[in-house]
Parts: sequence; C-alpha cells; structure tokens
Amino acid sequence: MKKVTIAALFIGSFLFAQAQMDGKALFEAKCGVCHKVGDVEDKNSLIAPPIDRVMMHVKRSFNDKKEAIEFMKDYVLNPDANKTICPSIDIFGVMPSMKGSVTDEELDKILDYIYENFPNAQSFQHRGKGRGRGMGFRRMDSNGDGVISKEEFKAFRAQKEGIDVSKIKYDYFFNKLDKNRDGVLDKNEFREFKKVMKRESMMWENNSSK
Repeated sequence: MKKVTIAALFIGSFLFAQAQMDGKALFEAKCGVCHKVGDVEDKNSLIAPPIDRVMMHVKRSFNDKKEAIEFMKDYVLNPDANKTICPSIDIFGVMPSMKGSVTDEELDKILDYIYENFPNAQSFQHRGKGRGRGMGFRRMDSNGDGVISKEEFKAFRAQKEGIDVSKIKYDYFFNKLDKNRDGVLDKNEFREFKKVMKRESMMWENNSSK
C-alpha cells in the first residue's frame, strides 16, 4: 500500500511538473512578448504590464485560485475596461482578446503556470518596500487647491512608475477612485487610493520574505 501511495505521489508530481513546463513554454510563446518577466529597466519600452504586476493585482483581488483563474480566463477572452483590476490599464489600455489565438487547453495551462509562479519575489524583492510612502495629499495636490486633478494624478503616477507622463493615456483608474464623479479626488477618495497602495506594498513585502 505504501509503495502504491509513493508511486501515486511521484506520478502526480511528475504530471504537475510537466504541466508547468508546458505552461511556461506556452506563456513565453503567446504572452511573454507583451507581459515581460521580472523588472524592466526602461519602463517606457513596455507595451503591457509585467506578468508579476498583473498577478500581484489578481492575487490581491482573489484569495481562491479557482476564482482567480476563472476571472483571468474570462478577461483574456472578453477584455473590458469595466472588469479590470490593474491600474496600469491607464497606461496600456485594454488588451486585445485572445480568442482564436489560444485553445481552452492551452489557456488552462498558461493560467495555472502564471498563478503558481508569479509574482516572482526575487525579481521584485525591493519594489514593494516604501511603495505608497511619500504619497501625501499635499504632495500630489501640486497647485494647492485642495483637490487632486487628473493631470496631477497622472504626473505623480508617472514619477512613481518612472515613465513619461505622456504614457498615461487613459483615466480608468482615476475614474474608479472618483466616486462622486466630479472629475477630481478629494481627501476621502485619496484615502481609498492610499489603501490600495498599502495593500500592494504589503503583498510585495510578504512575497519578498518567502
């Protein structure tokens, strides 16, 4: 009985490893050109968020693996700005649908692989430290009028991300924070933004300590 159990565990481990290898190859072939692995020195060269950043937002939003994969599968086949959980949509816009370019089986392997392997703590071990600090309301409110405009929000984000402000083309994330739809962020809405960044910082630091 013990031998059967050991054999079953070995076979299970082998199949999991094989699936991860298949998922890695498929990710590199079908997703890796856009979603880079690890940190990228020239942020202005990116055409999509690095996969570490994508998965950080996914895991922050979904505690259950099955739910996370179901969300990702729906999103990559039927992308929509209203579904997004990544603030970087303001930079890159809505991704093109992968319908017709990937089979269900391939997509399942890709999503399982990226869920199990990202975010990569080694690649981003310093990124989360201090993330969200230095983002005082007064600092972002550069003209001192008591609210944060879209332009001020973009300028600050560009500085924090290390990109040209012209790269931030959309206002999806700003509009999500602007609960009363008056076109600016007041102090209460800004606090919600700080909470988002604090959760992101904690997730990076937790991954870095593993």
